[in-house]
Amino acid sequence: MNSLTTDRANSSNSCSIGSSKRKRGSISFADQTEEDVVATTNTPAQNDIVLLNNLGVDCFEHGILTDATKCFQNAMEIFSSRPGGSITTNLTSMSSQVSCISLDSSSQSSPDKVLVTTSAHDQDVIMEDAESAASDSEASGTEKHQLSTAPIQGSPSPPRSEYDEGMTCYNRPLRIDNSKSDDYHSTAPMLLFNVGQLHSLEGDDTTAERYFLQALDILQQRFESNHRDEGMELDASARLDNDVSIDAIPILHNLARIYYRAQNYKLAMDMYFRALDIAQQDEQASSSLANTLNCIGVLFFHMGGNTKKNATKALDMFNASLVVRKNLIEQAEDPNHNSYKLLKQELATTMNNKGRIHYMLGDHNAALVTYIDALKLRREILPSLHLDLAASAYNLGQTYHQLGNLTEAMELYHEFHSIITRIFVGKNHRDLAIILKCMAQVHHDQSQYEEAARLYYKSLETTKAALGDFHPEVASLLNKIGNMHYENSDFSSAIRVYEEGLVVEQAVLQHDHPNIVVTLTNIAQSQKHEGNYYAALERYVEAHALQKAILGDKDPKVAVTLSNVAQVSCRLGRFTRAFDAYQEVLQIRRDAFGDDHVEVAATLNSIGLVLFKQGFHGLAIESFRESLRVRKLCLGSQHRDVAVVLYNIATTHLEQGDEELATEYYAETLRVERTALGNDHRDLAVTLQHIGQIHRQRGELDVALGYFKEALRIEKLNLGDSTTVVARLLNKMGNIYLAKADVINMMQCFTEATRIYELCGETDNANGDLEISGYNFYCLSITNPECAAAA
Repeated sequence: MNSLTTDRANSSNSCSIGSSKRKRGSISFADQTEEDVVATTNTPAQNDIVLLNNLGVDCFEHGILTDATKCFQNAMEIFSSRPGGSITTNLTSMSSQVSCISLDSSSQSSPDKVLVTTSAHDQDVIMEDAESAASDSEASGTEKHQLSTAPIQGSPSPPRSEYDEGMTCYNRPLRIDNSKSDDYHSTAPMLLFNVGQLHSLEGDDTTAERYFLQALDILQQRFESNHRDEGMELDASARLDNDVSIDAIPILHNLARIYYRAQNYKLAMDMYFRALDIAQQDEQASSSLANTLNCIGVLFFHMGGNTKKNATKALDMFNASLVVRKNLIEQAEDPNHNSYKLLKQELATTMNNKGRIHYMLGDHNAALVTYIDALKLRREILPSLHLDLAASAYNLGQTYHQLGNLTEAMELYHEFHSIITRIFVGKNHRDLAIILKCMAQVHHDQSQYEEAARLYYKSLETTKAALGDFHPEVASLLNKIGNMHYENSDFSSAIRVYEEGLVVEQAVLQHDHPNIVVTLTNIAQSQKHEGNYYAALERYVEAHALQKAILGDKDPKVAVTLSNVAQVSCRLGRFTRAFDAYQEVLQIRRDAFGDDHVEVAATLNSIGLVLFKQGFHGLAIESFRESLRVRKLCLGSQHRDVAVVLYNIATTHLEQGDEELATEYYAETLRVERTALGNDHRDLAVTLQHIGQIHRQRGELDVALGYFKEALRIEKLNLGDSTTVVARLLNKMGNIYLAKADVINMMQCFTEATRIYELCGETDNANGDLEISGYNFYCLSITNPECAAAA
């Protein structure tokens, strides 16, 4: 549990819990002031009880908790020593779960993962953590979360005390009314309530629960006593009467909050609905009604996970609470009074909670409107260094981030950072780590990798200092850093960071947790890009085995990993293993999606490639054609993926020596690519070169030259003038000019190609060898030695 606890606007409600109009004989937890005096008719013991209790309240309000505890305990001892004044707190907990509350259990909740595509060219994907509530919820590959002002999340986690969700109403001890100090059924519940508050503040919710339950039990006794005095029958449906029940609301709220913090949402909901039933039946309990509606909404939010049903219920509760709160503000007599500002602060809290629901449901535009209003209101009524103001800035920043408004998001992130660094001076606080990660993500999204890395690693250092080296949030952040290195093609750094994250995950998560599968896959992807196929295959196989244990043999996610196993096996020349793996993938996907699905088409294309490499060209064409049929059916005839299969069919025909069919399919490939990608995409350059090469082999040099020239234009446009790709094209064009006896253009092409090879440092390896008419220029004297001397 975090150490900081801030006073809340709605906390003031605890000092005026009772109704201002009471029936005869009712007991009120009404406002008490420090000017309260002990009635002269009271006994010395009664006076001591009142003085000690109210002094304890003063100590509590000034943060002197040790003295507050002594005062309340002494008051209870004096009260219990009187005849008929015994107070016991040996009640059994309402839930066995509450007796072992752990407010830090979120540390064991693990992030989920989402897929992030690395590029349009590459079918490979890296995976990213979707942060737990205390982390981001991340979104377009970036999961981002909302401060609840406490953290938003799909899976429940205990609330964090720094941020106000409106759940801390009635969290202050109560002063005793002098005139009622001798009434056991009035004084005892207040003393018990006050001691319970102290234990709750100190995090001892098990003890606090016993005190609150005893207070509630005594109120029930008072209810039964009142009904007996009036000669009324009690039945199973009897409930606390209005006077007594108003006093029960703060006790019910505190019990609910204990169960809420323990994630015993069922029991918490029961307490809140009991309070709601009471508040709805008293027209003077509007503030309590608004508070209770808000608390139930928060509970539905945390119970909801990603279910729309509970989110909708939460939204209904927040809307109802807002109606009551706005009515209270309209009825306020003095806009300059502190109570008016407190009402507006409570309004802003519920608005913030409503924004979280919109955000969770993916309705970011609605969340944006609500957060803007909440932030505006909080800026009006809160000091500049206030955590709730920071939370609203953060939540609005997250929403802008989701909507792609990175400038606005970064401004709000900086505001949050500025506030918390001045509040938590010199502390490695968890929220400092979170905001550093969010700021890094903005730079990451803009491919500003150097600044992103600086902030990510600073966030990692802070996270480790705040939570320890082995924590799910550390693992999640390492995953994000690894993804950044991967996207920046720094695969060695990506592997290093992923491996570190794997160690953390294996330490803090169950051995078969899905996140471990993700990290193993990310390591394998990076190793594959480095060309370390043996290591990549080992990691893929490990991920596949773990994934099958989690999901079973037939899950489509298992097919994705198995497809990677097949791909790497193919690159290692293990074609039989690759073919068998792809066949299994095909069966899984057909069973899951049917025959006519894009994933089935992709697998058929991969099977065709394996058959092609094995020399089974006829079977390869059959597989490619079935893939083509499905892709046209699913994607239309003008899609880039259709062009890919057309290209593969053309290449297979070319390998078989059927230049006519190859030319037809290459031409169709080119036509689809122009439609799908435009005239300047690099895919066109590859196809143009193949067509040009066929015409060159046929001796149609001018036609071939035209295709090579267009390919050269595209490559220069995309890569620049001085790359080895450009040099190789110039080399090919130079040979065509040589064949045409166009010496000037030939020399220009060869000279420029040689210059580029030297510039790129390729002259000392095979990639930099200039070829003339099929011969290696630098080895020409070896391959064509001089004739023997005349005899």
